[in-house]
Amino acid sequence: MEHSALLSHRLPRSPFKFAWFVSRVHGGWATGAIIAVLVGESLDQVLVVLLKLVIDAATTAAEMGFQDTSAMWLFGILFPVTYLLNENMWRVSGFCGMRWITGVRATVHRVLFSYLTEHSSAYFNERFAGALTNKISNASRGTGDILSSFLWEFLPLLVGFALSFVIAAVADWRLGVFLGGWIILFLLINVFLVLRKHPYSYAVAESASILKGKMVDTTANISAVHQSGTHEFERSYVDSYIEAFRSADLKNWWLSEWILFTNGVLIAFFIAGMFLVALFLLSRGFITIGTVVMIVTIVLNIVRGLFFIGHKMTDFMDNYGQVREGLQELLLPHDIVDEPGASQLSVERGEVEFRDVHFSYGHKTVFDHLSLTIRAGEKVGLVGISGAGKTTLVNILLRQYEMDEGGVSIDGQNIRQVTRESLRKAVAMVPQDVSLFHRTIWENIRYGSLEATDEEVVHAAKLAQANDFILDLPGAYDTYVGERGIKLSGGQRQRIAIARAFLKNAPILVLDEATSSLDSESEEAIQHALAELMLGKTVLAIAHRLSTLQAMDRLIVLDGGRIVEDGSHAALLKQNGIYARLWHGQVSGFIQES
Repeated sequence: MEHSALLSHRLPRSPFKFAWFVSRVHGGWATGAIIAVLVGESLDQVLVVLLKLVIDAATTAAEMGFQDTSAMWLFGILFPVTYLLNENMWRVSGFCGMRWITGVRATVHRVLFSYLTEHSSAYFNERFAGALTNKISNASRGTGDILSSFLWEFLPLLVGFALSFVIAAVADWRLGVFLGGWIILFLLINVFLVLRKHPYSYAVAESASILKGKMVDTTANISAVHQSGTHEFERSYVDSYIEAFRSADLKNWWLSEWILFTNGVLIAFFIAGMFLVALFLLSRGFITIGTVVMIVTIVLNIVRGLFFIGHKMTDFMDNYGQVREGLQELLLPHDIVDEPGASQLSVERGEVEFRDVHFSYGHKTVFDHLSLTIRAGEKVGLVGISGAGKTTLVNILLRQYEMDEGGVSIDGQNIRQVTRESLRKAVAMVPQDVSLFHRTIWENIRYGSLEATDEEVVHAAKLAQANDFILDLPGAYDTYVGERGIKLSGGQRQRIAIARAFLKNAPILVLDEATSSLDSESEEAIQHALAELMLGKTVLAIAHRLSTLQAMDRLIVLDGGRIVEDGSHAALLKQNGIYARLWHGQVSGFIQES
């Protein structure tokens, strides 16, 4: 089962269920590793029994003057043969476990990243991007560590407990009773302690995630810190989250030490009790020297296992807390999903219709039963003061936000009944806040059409008036642009976005402040390119600089969640309403927004 098939199922939010779920892809390796561990641990116990048999056979042979040493030699030869088989089984568990656990870590990355990218814009608007990706990494590492602990620590210990109990009970029922009673007591106490520790481990993971998010937020806005001279404020601000993390970490560690202390006391009573019972039975002639040696070996093996488990238990719960904290956040239900049986959007004309759209963001009504039809090939400009909902209308068209009531259709096809991928492929967008990847210019422009040739990429850059500045860069088209395109100016980033739109050549074009970061000379040079880009397309344009919208077929003025004016530039000026006031305000050198 590939990770894409896993995504078709509901992903569990419990760490144990999630670990089992992602292991299904690697079931063969998991089965091989578990079987090898079971056989290996069983052979460990066989070695303990063989040690007893060798000693008892040697003791008996000595008492008989070594007249018959066949049993001694048989068990003596079986011991190294069994040891060799045992070592091979543990190596098999290592090779199979290696493929299983590294595969699971990769699958967790793939599954969680794929699920994360399907969340809506509203989800990302409320969270730190760095913290989200950190949760994926923590969940991947933590899930692998949980499985490692299960495979090579907890499973062998439980099997060893069970087989040791059987061996001790066969040797003498009193040894079995003591060992079985102690095992039950130990497990009950540790289950109680682990349940007590879980909230502390979760708190550490949560505070660590918040801290990393705050540090990412500060470093991502370091230019604002430098410009404002607020280094000390930021250090103090982040320090409060550092202290919260330290406090949670300290409480978690404190409880870990108490767990180790409690287990140490339990182990001390176990060692003393087993030795006293064994020596008592030996002194009464109920067991042999070989049995005593076997019991001592069992005790030492259990103590050694518990010593490591005691330390690993705290790590295990920390991993559990990290995975649970990450899954609770990452696997929240998607706000916007494709309907079952959603079809592919087919755009032949490009007519867009908003019907009785009602949309609220938080407690604020953005659109109050808004209706708008944009005819195929029509160029429409959206006008309104900041916060009027211009960009929100575009996000509703792209299903970045889900409307409360009403519907949107393209060429008569309800956008809720088509796949989001096909919808977004039918729309090219030049946003105000251009998002570039820390990749080459080639890769960033080619994002408009992943199959485009180098010649097509260069042609799109020329149409967007970007080719000249690209060639002036140190690596030309091979230049890496930095995180979010930080190495480029705002105008250069917007020209890259325009080149993307040329390359995509979608039937519907959205321009959201497409020239807002360009100077007057650059804007004049690119207006011709935009005019060519708009040919034969349905266009929805947003601009605060109203002069850039004069050539639109229609201008739509939004106010109070409704369309209050609709007409050409000249017609709206004659109405002497909101548009006329905004226009004259800009012509006079300022913008009135009330």
